[in-house]
Amino acid sequence: MNARVSEPGGTVSVVVPVHNTADRIAACLRSVAAQTLRPAEVVLVDDRGRDDAVAVARRALSGLELPYRVVAHDRNRGAGAARNTGLTHVTGDWVWFLDSDDGAEPSFLARMVEAGTAYGVDIVACRTRRVGPDGVAWGVDEAPWGRPVISGAGAARLLLGNRMRAYPCNKIFRRRALPAGVFDVGRAYEDFLPVLRLLLDARRVALVDDPLYRYTANPVSVSARFGRHTFDLLDVGDDVGAELARRGLSRAWRAEHLHYRYLNVVLPLANMALRAEHAGRRDGETRAAVAAARRRTRALDLAMLAAAGRLRTALAGGVLKVAPGLYSRVLAHR
Repeated sequence: MNARVSEPGGTVSVVVPVHNTADRIAACLRSVAAQTLRPAEVVLVDDRGRDDAVAVARRALSGLELPYRVVAHDRNRGAGAARNTGLTHVTGDWVWFLDSDDGAEPSFLARMVEAGTAYGVDIVACRTRRVGPDGVAWGVDEAPWGRPVISGAGAARLLLGNRMRAYPCNKIFRRRALPAGVFDVGRAYEDFLPVLRLLLDARRVALVDDPLYRYTANPVSVSARFGRHTFDLLDVGDDVGAELARRGLSRAWRAEHLHYRYLNVVLPLANMALRAEHAGRRDGETRAAVAAARRRTRALDLAMLAAAGRLRTALAGGVLKVAPGLYSRVLAHR
């Protein structure tokens, strides 16, 4: 049996939102049980999916000798609400928000807690190995960081520059550093702004350069498919700008903010709408999404991106702005 976590590292609680992942959740929980540093508890949050994922999870956990509890929502409320609910029920010193279709290397918790303890930080992040639905590895999302610890502001700049992902699941957090209701509720893309705030509030963040987290790319996930929820990208992008302004960072971080806006808001909004059109859907929503992306593309922004060395991003934005048909044709062949 795996050894339990001991001091001075602290205990770990794992929060797993459960929603329509009956085919993957058993493997996810086996990944938890395989950790060399065994968690103190697993909190499953039943977010009222349409399948029997919670029943599958209960059966899996009954044979894994992991302490667990199930907390049920009265209706589907989304990943952010599920994480917030789970947080109110944890008892560990550290919290790992694990997505129910993902997994991690057996050394994930041990390495993460070790790094957090060694550097006295409240947040630890590792790199992410992206895998396909069949489990075959596609590659690593982030380039090597090359350092074991960084300031919270430095980590936030990595996040804005797409050099760190906003996934809560490839990080662990000290419970004392997580405010109640930390994750956004009622909209998609609920993790970026909360993670940005947590990084900005942190004095330092520990970085584990190895890709210990396994993120399953799901082509039908909310973040990968176009729908009305895709317009939430615009609201999140506006709120990120407001957060930077509130902290007096708008001018100093203008290049990083622009890079974030185009790579994570403007271009993805257009790309998802156009890919939906390539797949046969063309309606008012897809046209409105492309129009909104083009309205938010400004010549001055593109010039600043080019001056900052973000030539590909600037070129993509320019083509979208002046030749959306060409942009669509190029996208169709990527």
